[in-house]
Amino acid sequence: MEEKELLEGGLVDEQFLADLPHKRKRPAWVLDESLVSVGAWEPLFHRRRLGTTQVDDEKLYAYEHSEQFVKEILEIGGNLLITAYDKNYYVDEDEYALKKQLAALCKKHGLRLGVYIRADNIYTEALPDRLKNEDLLARQADGRTSSYGSQEWRKNICFHKPGNIEAFKVSVHRAITDLGVDMLHLDGFGVGGTETYGACRCDACRRDFTTFLVRRWDADPKSCKRRFGHTRLEGIEPPGFASLPAIPTGRIADPVWQEWIRFRCTWTARVTRIISEYAYELNPGVAILGNAGLAVRENSALLCGYEPATYCQHVDMMCNEDAFDAHIGPEGEIIQRVRQHKMAANAGAFLWNYMHNPAQPERHLRTQLSHAAAFNRGRATGIGFSFACYNDFRLAGDVKRKYADWLKRHWEHFQNVESINDVVVWRESRAMAFAEPITYATAMRIEQLLIEDRIPFHIAPGDWPSDAQVLVLPNLAIIDDAQCARLTQFAERGGSLLIIGQTSILDGWGRRRNNFGLRAILPPQVKASGLVFEQHIAGANDPIKPGCEKIDDKERWTRQQFGAGRVFHIPELVAPATQPSLFNIDYSYNFGLDLTNWRTPEKADETRNALAWLLDGRQTFAVETERGVIANYYRQSGSENRYVHLVNLNDHVVTNTAVKYKLPPANTTIKDVSVISPDGDKFQKIDWRMSGDHLIISLESLDVYSVIIVRMQAGV
Repeated sequence: MEEKELLEGGLVDEQFLADLPHKRKRPAWVLDESLVSVGAWEPLFHRRRLGTTQVDDEKLYAYEHSEQFVKEILEIGGNLLITAYDKNYYVDEDEYALKKQLAALCKKHGLRLGVYIRADNIYTEALPDRLKNEDLLARQADGRTSSYGSQEWRKNICFHKPGNIEAFKVSVHRAITDLGVDMLHLDGFGVGGTETYGACRCDACRRDFTTFLVRRWDADPKSCKRRFGHTRLEGIEPPGFASLPAIPTGRIADPVWQEWIRFRCTWTARVTRIISEYAYELNPGVAILGNAGLAVRENSALLCGYEPATYCQHVDMMCNEDAFDAHIGPEGEIIQRVRQHKMAANAGAFLWNYMHNPAQPERHLRTQLSHAAAFNRGRATGIGFSFACYNDFRLAGDVKRKYADWLKRHWEHFQNVESINDVVVWRESRAMAFAEPITYATAMRIEQLLIEDRIPFHIAPGDWPSDAQVLVLPNLAIIDDAQCARLTQFAERGGSLLIIGQTSILDGWGRRRNNFGLRAILPPQVKASGLVFEQHIAGANDPIKPGCEKIDDKERWTRQQFGAGRVFHIPELVAPATQPSLFNIDYSYNFGLDLTNWRTPEKADETRNALAWLLDGRQTFAVETERGVIANYYRQSGSENRYVHLVNLNDHVVTNTAVKYKLPPANTTIKDVSVISPDGDKFQKIDWRMSGDHLIISLESLDVYSVIIVRMQAGV
């Protein structure tokens, strides 16, 4: 590869996918139908091995494959059942006979059927012969095998070993060709495990990593030497073998760590493409629900070896099992999954979440369904399980049925919609993959302000949407020259930039520049920070740590006009001292529920003023109402409709909500303004009027969820 390609290349190296053409298209039914699913995906043999079964487990398991079960799912508005099938490459043939029966019943009654496959572990107790005859297992840096948590009989496998890919394909083939399923739920659909939790460093991984380095760097010895200091690529080992913590704790400048992250993300993209294209070849109508975990505060590229934008190209739904259900937290935090929905939508995928916690009141369920409808384009997803598996799907069945019926009646308003994006937070994939934790905190704080203030916004990992008026760069230190040129051009042509922290101080390899790469557009008062080295604390066998950036004046917020656009610089939005430790006491990564950054910046008002100056009166929609109401905005292709989705996280009705819409500059007239709500007719009362180039809408009462529909007619 040429040095320019190596400097400006993305996180996933596409040359390693060149032999796997991306032919797959999303099944029409996923795009055309609502997704309301019920789960029953733990096999009976697994429940027994865990010790979680009941006395009459065979009777209860038979119910999960009965006509009664199918009818009950349809009765509460479900249209998809996800049943147990292949848990870690083991299929119990007695149970499989029930699957055949269930598949026939689903087809008879018009219920779509998905099957659960967990392919990143192997059931060692049930498959000893395979393990004796094949090398399948993942191995940690010290050579030990690793397991799924405390379930030691479920050993992790490595997809760098071809036998695992082939076994995965055999399972997929049987599900599609024999059972005739509509969907594959691929749980744990990732490669290499989680760093600090037994991530793989087996010989196969190491060989493929060497091949990866040679293919990228061997043809250009000069660039190779500039990158690594030498050209002996065969001597470079995967990082994370010896020191603790086993991953970088700050900005990732080490070239081998950068290449390892790229290698893992590329291999995950390769495996997801192999499996998704294979399923498509067998039946183009089969959808895929993938589960690799969609992180918003963690560095998924570093920890799990995948890039969400690329991953979501190969799945139709992204399973998300976090605990950030929509609610107002104990200290007033506005908790929601707005970020996750926007990140999945970048590649056209939908988010899949659990909707119902029976321990919560009914209003909580209505809030989750509403939040999903508003931000997931009408897809409510997981509404419960068979009662012998997890939370009983039949509980609050009347509420679920009401929502499903309401969505069906108004389905036309959830189709062919795209978000309106006045502000875009640029979580550029490579910059975020190599970023220090404070970059994630900065992104989350600015996103939280946009969410709480109901400003139309999006999150972009690469190309930003064409309607973006303001780009937010949340301390993105690593930005290459080509990206700097694009950002400069964006400002020259009238776009605005909110630049935070040390954005662009490093080039595409993470090498320090003499000055910011965006120097040309930054206000002249902005100076590159100096480095401070703590040499006096170095000891035997303790290398001097990289220099720490010293920001001289953190309070100096500056701005300037540039070309036809505007630029605002904030030296520091989030103080590093406010952030919790990344690690548990044993140096494993702390994935615990942390709400530190589910709040607006400390200088929230000053940040609001900066955004207002950058928007310069161009904000498309504005909503004035109580705190705790969140909003999402869409335009509909094929019509001139605009939509305002309002979700109230408060535990009470909100009155007198005002919506202001700035009409497009073209000759556009308002045909009608209406509101729909699953909460009843009393929450569908609005008034509207024109005021200059703005439409002013007043919504009398908002219970949990209302959708305002603005029908317009473009001038001829």
